[in-house]
Order: sequence, then structure tokens, then C-alpha cells
Amino acid sequence: MKKLMAVMIAGLFACASVYAGDKAPEKDTQKVSAAEKKSEAKDDAKADKKSNKSTEKPKKEPSEAQKKQQERMKDCNAKAKEQNKSGPERKEFMSACLKG
Repeated sequence: MKKLMAVMIAGLFACASVYAGDKAPEKDTQKVSAAEKKSEAKDDAKADKKSNKSTEKPKKEPSEAQKKQQERMKDCNAKAKEQNKSGPERKEFMSACLKG
């Protein structure tokens, strides 16, 4: 009778350890799969952004007036740097330079 009880208890421990061993890997795979899902979602978002960029209209060329204004800005900025202007003094200089 004692042998039978010992065998049954040993069997219970064996079953319990097998059962406990099965649960641990499932949790890990669930964690991994959740991480993989996040990674896949990020990859999908990146792919969407890239596809949106390729379908966007190309940028327009600036008009002649815009080109002229940009050149004026470059020239005035260069002059302000040469004269070491900064702060409010530079602001006044740039305003006057761009007007005429």
C-alpha cells in the first residue's frame, strides 16, 4: 500500500511539472508574438509613408517673383553677415534691404 501511495505521489509531481513546463513557453511565445506584431505594425506604417511619398505631386518650381525674392534674401543676408549685424540692428537692416 505504501508503494502504491509513493507511486501515485510521484506521478502527481511528474504531471504537475510537465503541466507547469508547458505553460511557460506559451507565455514566451505570446510575448514574442506581441513584439512581432508591434514590429510588423511599424514596418507597415513605414511602408505606407513611403507609398504616400511616391504618390504625392512633385513640388512646383518657384515663380520668377519668388526666385527674385530668394535672391534678394541671399544678398541681404550676406551683406548683414559682412557687417556683423545682429539682433534688432540686423532686423532693421534686413527690412530696409529687402524693401529696396
